[in-house]
Amino acid sequence: MGSSGSSGGDLGRTGRGEDGLFRQRPRGPAKSAVEAVDADSGARRTGEAPADYGRRVILLPVVAALAGLVIGLRTRALIARYAPAEGEPSRPSRSPSPVVPVVTALALGALALRALADRPASGAFFPPDATWVGELLAFWWLAVITVMLAFIDLAVYRLPDRLTLAAYLGTGGLLAAAALAGGRLDDLLRAGLAGAALAAFYLALFLVNPAGMGLGDVKLAASLGTALGWLGWDSVVIGAFLGFVAGGLYGVALMAAGRAGRKSEIPFGPFMIIGAFAAILV
Repeated sequence: MGSSGSSGGDLGRTGRGEDGLFRQRPRGPAKSAVEAVDADSGARRTGEAPADYGRRVILLPVVAALAGLVIGLRTRALIARYAPAEGEPSRPSRSPSPVVPVVTALALGALALRALADRPASGAFFPPDATWVGELLAFWWLAVITVMLAFIDLAVYRLPDRLTLAAYLGTGGLLAAAALAGGRLDDLLRAGLAGAALAAFYLALFLVNPAGMGLGDVKLAASLGTALGWLGWDSVVIGAFLGFVAGGLYGVALMAAGRAGRKSEIPFGPFMIIGAFAAILV
């Protein structure tokens, strides 16, 4: 959830910046959280003992994963509500996959780990700044909603408008708050442009081949593109590419197993999500 630089940066910049939540990883062996604090000569210390600092760094992903389990248990009810086809009443017996809480927990924990990966090297992690918190909340929000969307799409080949809209508004709103708090308006503008560009790309695919792409995918692309655009244009390209690779491999595997033909319909939303988060976490 990092970015491509400070507010005075260039919109065409493609790398992940030094000030964002997900910064570009430095080369060479990484310092531990405790080592990073000890190496700082006291000028930028947070006032905490090194051991406590390290524990708090480790604690965030654990708490995030536990919160993901709880949230995942709650969102299973929402998945059950949206999973039936249009006009079909909700059936309690049609229980969503029990792995929903596990996937949600892994997603939130992994995002927390990635956010912390290089942050201690700055020597000033605690207390976290408002921009950092806003970025992390934005990507956590996107993860929770897209996990729901992925399981719904797998079940009924549909991406509900309410959830795709929630993903877009929540992610965009939290990133806007982060941008305003940290003077990162260039990153926010790039994120907005990327969301529009990726949605336009998927819309073009839908217009060319409506049977192969749905409008739900177009709407989902807006929120994924916004999140990836906050990181940089390279992340947008990589995330979209990985989504097509994942979807293609899934289709080939189904055909090899005799479970699908060349013209069989497959839900593409989950693979868009997998590609996007692979680009975010790498």
